[in-house]
Amino acid sequence: MSENSTIEWTDHTFNTHWGCSKVSPGCDHCYAETLAGRFGTGWGDEAAKREFDETHWNDLLRWDRKAAREGVRRRVFTNSMSDLFDRFAPDGVRARHWEFVARTPNLDHLLLTKRIGNVARMVPAEWLVEGGWPANVWIGASVVNQKEADRDIPKILTLPARVRFLSMEPLLGPVVLRDSWLHELGWVIVGGESGRYARPMHPAWARALRDQCEAAGVPFFFKQWGEWAPIHAVSSESVRAGLSASAVQIVGSGGDGEANANVAVMRRVGKKTAGRLLDEQLYDGLPRAA
Repeated sequence: MSENSTIEWTDHTFNTHWGCSKVSPGCDHCYAETLAGRFGTGWGDEAAKREFDETHWNDLLRWDRKAAREGVRRRVFTNSMSDLFDRFAPDGVRARHWEFVARTPNLDHLLLTKRIGNVARMVPAEWLVEGGWPANVWIGASVVNQKEADRDIPKILTLPARVRFLSMEPLLGPVVLRDSWLHELGWVIVGGESGRYARPMHPAWARALRDQCEAAGVPFFFKQWGEWAPIHAVSSESVRAGLSASAVQIVGSGGDGEANANVAVMRRVGKKTAGRLLDEQLYDGLPRAA
């Protein structure tokens, strides 16, 4: 739980429980697994999950009252340390969350999952009928490459949420978003990987997604470069050997499925130094519903 979260695209972070398992290439270097280990929480399907008492859950009510007093809606990201749609989540945790969603009308609950295919059978049945999905519940799918996009975006588009969004972090390759998808998505978040074993993100992958979103009128949020910052792009004919140990070369694709001649030189400078600027510009797009 975190009031005034440091995650750039949310106001608060709430966890129904701690504990998850790896189901995607994006999970390979999971920060949540590392952090959970420091607190003695195991990882994996069968590992015991950390649960919380009523004081923890009542934070949602406190945030709701504060938002009402201030006359402003607040975004709450659920979950940063687990997945609400994991079939190994603690018994009753989802039903408890649905109750608190109904009791906090001044909060927009951003449910982000790597298991988007489980959502339809795990939310209340009445949410799936026309007009039944709560207006303060947004649904998001984590997508890190084209394979996941092709598999999971059609699934999220079957859900009648007011806002359907993608979290493309860590972005591990070029992704083409079909026009039919973009017309039904409300938000796209893109970011590189952080942490000790972070993989660099080619600038062309992020630029292509930005351009696709702008062309379709979809709000685009560039969260971070991660550990690796782009130094410059050079043509394949100009690539030199002998880069320092803190730099790497990655061959990019423009995001249209065709490899191009660009090679990005990325240097590991740390998340803070790498920053959030894409082509010297800050992209903080939010859904119109916000």
